[in-house]
Amino acid sequence: MPGSPFEMVNCGPGGPKASHCTKVKPTLYHNCVRNVTIRHAYMFHTFKGIYMKSQNTPEPNASGEITNILYEDITMDEPSQVPIWIGPAQEADSYKACSLLWPVVPFAHCPPPSLAMLWENITLRRVKILNPKQSPGVILGNPARPMRNIVFEQVTVVNPGRSPWGPSYYKCEGADGIALNSHPQPPCFHGGFLFA
Repeated sequence: MPGSPFEMVNCGPGGPKASHCTKVKPTLYHNCVRNVTIRHAYMFHTFKGIYMKSQNTPEPNASGEITNILYEDITMDEPSQVPIWIGPAQEADSYKACSLLWPVVPFAHCPPPSLAMLWENITLRRVKILNPKQSPGVILGNPARPMRNIVFEQVTVVNPGRSPWGPSYYKCEGADGIALNSHPQPPCFHGGFLFA
């Protein structure tokens, strides 16, 4: 899905799980989502909000990528699950998926994305999340092949939920990222401020 813009998206209860669900399963023919912009979206009482996920594969020569993705001017109003999910697919019907019961049920597994996946140049800019029921997010890469250049710019969460990650607010591993003028910041990101 190269070069696709999505603008003026509205989602509500009973509608889509997210403003845009980006899903890639590595294949022998290099499956990819790249150069995609999602802009000016309003989501009211959706499940997740921004949902980028990759599936695992038993195929040793498979490859895939999620690169050059921009989410801009997004508002989420009371999402019922984790509003930002960047990482492995959380589903019940694919190879080595992140369990739908994770992290709530003890011993539920959530393996990181496959080494076959490239995650790079993902930007969330001017994203506002209002009163999420759960913690703000998951950024879960593979420590052996970390996500690179993940940027949160003016990502703000008003009244963030504390469950399941408490005062850390995010599950954040295997990612090289920066949070600029964002609150709360993912704990594995570097922080900073932009000056107008």
